[in-house]
Amino acid sequence: MGQIKQIIWDWNGTLLNDVEMCVKIMNNLLHKYALPLLNCEKYREVFGFPVKDYYASLGFDFEKVPFELVGHEFMDAYFKELPNSLLFPEVKQVLEEINKLGMNQLVLSAMEHKALEKSMNDKGILPYFSKVQGIDNHLASGKAELAQGLIESSDYNEEETLFVGDTLHDLEVAQLIGSSCILIANGHISKGRLKNGDNKVIDNLAEFLKYFQSNF
Repeated sequence: MGQIKQIIWDWNGTLLNDVEMCVKIMNNLLHKYALPLLNCEKYREVFGFPVKDYYASLGFDFEKVPFELVGHEFMDAYFKELPNSLLFPEVKQVLEEINKLGMNQLVLSAMEHKALEKSMNDKGILPYFSKVQGIDNHLASGKAELAQGLIESSDYNEEETLFVGDTLHDLEVAQLIGSSCILIANGHISKGRLKNGDNKVIDNLAEFLKYFQSNF
């Protein structure tokens, strides 16, 4: 851990506490299409990437209702609700303490890029980051392809980078770019799923900060 010079943060479920909002919006869609509803516990057991597979696991039949249709229905509702979704309470303290350690901080998100920048700015944390990178569509695809470019645009290499996220896809992205990874277990994926194998999993951001400070 001593060689780490920068952190790439995931956004949704890692810094932004949007799980309950996602469950609420998805339940509205499930009700509309006469499919079984979710609670947060079940959501964390089924959510994943690619999101098309996640929708299919909920019972959506794309021969009857195209994925692009329900995907955009979800995202339209999501962006209406987004201003009401809060950061995890420890976020600003954690970002401040990481900055004090001289770390470069970046964000890589499956949120559309302009919406990501606006949300981070509205929530008052954009200045903590040297660069943020979202995707170019509203269907949460293409995140992995952007990871290497984000590394190459920074002053540090893969071995000096720690990826912090809340999903198994974040782990896959970290492995793709050759960086280390820590997963936070109060986001979109259950702790049990995250702990599969030798993954480093920490309960919340407050515990992450303690771990980081003691291992840096």
